Amino acid sequence: MIHASPFLVGVLVLLLACSAIASASETALFSLSDKDRRKAGERVESLLRDPRALLIAILFTNLLVNLMFFAFASNVEGGEEGWKELVRDLVTVFAVLTIGEVLPKTLALRARIPLARVAAVPFGALTAALRPLIRLVAWAIEVAYRALGEAGREEAGIRSEDLEKALEKSVERGLLHDSEAEILSGIVGLQNVRVREIMTPRVDMLFLDRNAADRRAILEKALERKEPWILVVDEHPDKVLGRVRLRDLVKDPGRPLEEILTPVRFVPEVASALAALHDLRDSHVAQAVAVDEWGGTAGLVTLENIMEEVVGDLRVEGETPERAVVPLGPGHFRVVGDLPIREWNEHFGRRVVATEFETVAGLVGALLGRIPRVGDEVRSGGLVLAVHKIQRRRIIEVDIRVDAAAPAREEARP
Repeated sequence: MIHASPFLVGVLVLLLACSAIASASETALFSLSDKDRRKAGERVESLLRDPRALLIAILFTNLLVNLMFFAFASNVEGGEEGWKELVRDLVTVFAVLTIGEVLPKTLALRARIPLARVAAVPFGALTAALRPLIRLVAWAIEVAYRALGEAGREEAGIRSEDLEKALEKSVERGLLHDSEAEILSGIVGLQNVRVREIMTPRVDMLFLDRNAADRRAILEKALERKEPWILVVDEHPDKVLGRVRLRDLVKDPGRPLEEILTPVRFVPEVASALAALHDLRDSHVAQAVAVDEWGGTAGLVTLENIMEEVVGDLRVEGETPERAVVPLGPGHFRVVGDLPIREWNEHFGRRVVATEFETVAGLVGALLGRIPRVGDEVRSGGLVLAVHKIQRRRIIEVDIRVDAAAPAREEARP
């Protein structure tokens, strides 16, 4: 018969309860969404600002408690029969797994917010008390990361490639229509699209100098292009002061700009389209000025630019769609100069390796190494690119011929 003193039983019950509390606290704290964190209070939010330290403290506590539980459980007398000791060990493992792990974690998911509030008190103190140990463990983790290389730093989670494959499978099984999958794919891809790839470039933007005596020319251009806002600058496009609503200027063209000037948002041109979307949403505005690494004005990104990445070109009724790629014959195309490189790769089967250039015009200009002229030709990835139209030193249209026999290297010919 298995024998245990009342004191030993009490210690085992206490340790098992501590194990259950640690397991439930871990699940409750780390399953909170951003909204749940705000509901849980400042103490919980403060604790979760350093999740690694909190996790180390909880895991260390749980591990120590479980080791003590097994150590005390080994003192339970199983008798002379060996099978009784086996039963004791199996019961011990079963108790830790069910009462100390599975059951508390399952229950914690149902009451994570109130439990997180309670758990934040002891584990906040414990995290502070174990700070030297936590730093040592964190240092060991960093050493392991460096030994494993950058691959060891990859965060767990679903990659965009996995979501793309899941969408393809959903279409194949009839769970999604092609149009629905295309929209979802566009949303997933926003993380991989940079603002500079979709923004209106600086040369195509409208600026109003705050010291301009005559505003009629700018107003006419804005009305023609149906621009709802105009950026106000101080003599130079890099000195953006704010923006004014076009209708306010139309009502009173001579009105001082300071009276109707509103702030403008700025985003880095290298930020992802998804980050820009979050910024515009949180700021409750529909456009932002994209800035380069030196803080200069690079372009203008709008909600429309971002949404077109998801659903395709957005046009008002009666507007004629612009074709970025126009077939001219077998293996012969004409493309607009501002066609993004990534769209080029999609259309021509990734014949051009993505570089630091964002458009076809940029690629042609870089390969030429000088100001382009009509008729200039360059070769890239089995394609011959000929400059067809130029406007103010800017490449407007490029003719492309597929030349399978052409060498893969890139070269230019005047």
